Amino acid sequence: MVRIEEYTTGFVGGGASSSDKKIGVVGLTMFDLRRRGKVGKLSMVGTSVVKYPAIREHLTKNITEVYNDLDTSFESYPASDTTDPNAYKAAIDALAPGSAITIFTPDTTHYPITLYAIERKIHVLITKPAVKTLAHHQALLTAAERHGVFVYVEHHKRYDPAYADARYQAAHLGDFNYFYSYMSQPKSVNSDISYYLNSHHIDICDSMFSYKGCSPVKVSASAGKGIAIELGCDPCTEDTTTVMVTWQHRDDPSKLATRVNVADDSSALGLMWFNPFYMKYAPDEGGNFAGQGGYRYVSFEKFIDGCKLSNELGKEGLNRLNKRGLPTLSNTLATTAILEAGRRALDEGRG
Repeated sequence: MVRIEEYTTGFVGGGASSSDKKIGVVGLTMFDLRRRGKVGKLSMVGTSVVKYPAIREHLTKNITEVYNDLDTSFESYPASDTTDPNAYKAAIDALAPGSAITIFTPDTTHYPITLYAIERKIHVLITKPAVKTLAHHQALLTAAERHGVFVYVEHHKRYDPAYADARYQAAHLGDFNYFYSYMSQPKSVNSDISYYLNSHHIDICDSMFSYKGCSPVKVSASAGKGIAIELGCDPCTEDTTTVMVTWQHRDDPSKLATRVNVADDSSALGLMWFNPFYMKYAPDEGGNFAGQGGYRYVSFEKFIDGCKLSNELGKEGLNRLNKRGLPTLSNTLATTAILEAGRRALDEGRG
């Protein structure tokens, strides 16, 4: 597990996150998958050992002492009392081919970490967006095919029951004509709210309609600014971004469809929504962890099952995973292309 903060452990700064991920997502899920016998040895990678004592205490108090039989032990990197931004390399080097990693680092670091793992025949789960450019996405796809590894982009909204049902229903409707989505959540300036939020719904739309013969042919975008900047955020911070995509049917170019994605940065307002379908933290009546049906847990379990299939069947296993429509590198190319085009449109003022 590469990165040890909110999404992995729920630990931010000196204590539990103030968000709805107070005990994390990745770590908790992997601890339970280990209890179920689906994963074995676990390790975590940060850049310094300083936080590990407090993280272990946090996990013991909030997981081990809350749920029955949930072991939170893990090996940590870097191993020595140093600060090492490349500690992920030592952690990956310690793995045998066919092992797996999860990456929940800033968007700009996804490419080098993923490529390093692929070249050592390690399966990879990357949080969305996979990368920020189509060129990097294509390079990772080529490397993954060459080394025979499973790379899974963690587009967990595919497993949200409401979205999963919508995707199923869409298969029985007519031609794609119009799709609108809105999402609100804070994002740092390391990337932007379009990469962070629009990636969800762009992927949902692509997964709904690409198999019907639709391809994106034009992207424009606009943004709103001012509120976050007045509250002390970086001058480049966008309050909202709107990305409009024109889709065309490959067999009949006269058939066009429009999708509009709106992303809103709510950090300046201090807003927060809680979603029990995302991760279910409440134990059952016997004190057991009962979150296996949460769609974020489901997403991770599909990755682990995919790694097992790939190890057992090799290239044939990878082909099966692509044909299942999972969010593999091969099945998410259009999403990255649209996100990059949207960012370019914003930077170039092509609204």
